[in-house]
Amino acid sequence: MESKSHGHIEEAVISIIAQCCKKEVSEIQLNHSLANDLDVDSIQFLELLSAIEERFGFEMEVDDLHPEKFRSVQSVIHFVAGKMAA
Repeated sequence: MESKSHGHIEEAVISIIAQCCKKEVSEIQLNHSLANDLDVDSIQFLELLSAIEERFGFEMEVDDLHPEKFRSVQSVIHFVAGKMAA
């Protein structure tokens, strides 16, 4: 697995979230809540998880699926960066 900088991960995650939410990248802020600010529903959430797995080349485990890991844009970036560093 190739190493990715935090900036690259942040940019890619924001792009994936924007695509799943059908919003412009410029509309996505790090402190946005996926559910409350971006109105991510359960189907979009599954699409988001699938897109992250595909883009970054890892599979999520059941233990990865804690709500706090996916509460905000920043928490998703932090989760992906952690998986990439492992």
